[in-house]
Amino acid sequence: MQNKLPLIIDPIKAAQKKLDYVGYYPMQSATRVDSPKSDIECSLSFYYDEQRLCVIAIDAKITLEQICQRCFKPFITEVHVMNKFSPVKSDAQAETLPEHYEPVLMNEFGEVDILALLEDEIILSLPIAPVHDSKHCEVSEADMVFGEIPTENEKTNPFAILVSLKNKG
Repeated sequence: MQNKLPLIIDPIKAAQKKLDYVGYYPMQSATRVDSPKSDIECSLSFYYDEQRLCVIAIDAKITLEQICQRCFKPFITEVHVMNKFSPVKSDAQAETLPEHYEPVLMNEFGEVDILALLEDEIILSLPIAPVHDSKHCEVSEADMVFGEIPTENEKTNPFAILVSLKNKG
């Protein structure tokens, strides 16, 4: 097991060596993740499965500050991502992967950008509209407005005149 996490790695060679990494990426290195409050704690495992597919197993945690979409106050949340990837060189190869693996595209040198992969997974796991737990939110359910949408007044059909002309003829 190694403590220094790679930024870019050849997953085939790493799987042949059955490498495992445990460590963290500094929060400053997660440039695409908004408002990180902690480093990215991460464990990586590279191995071959029973089908002889190269596998990258990722387990990572990060603490983020998000804005509640009910009360618009910031709150702290922990994001935990776990996934298994299999490196591919083309979209055609990605189509043949078993469903329990996500494809990850290797660059022209046969390497994978692990930090970019982690950032992608963190971003994908974020909710579309982050909100506090209702116990901690300043906006209570009683303050939320629920109701019926008022019906729109009936508008006259602009083609009604044509119908009347057709009926006369």
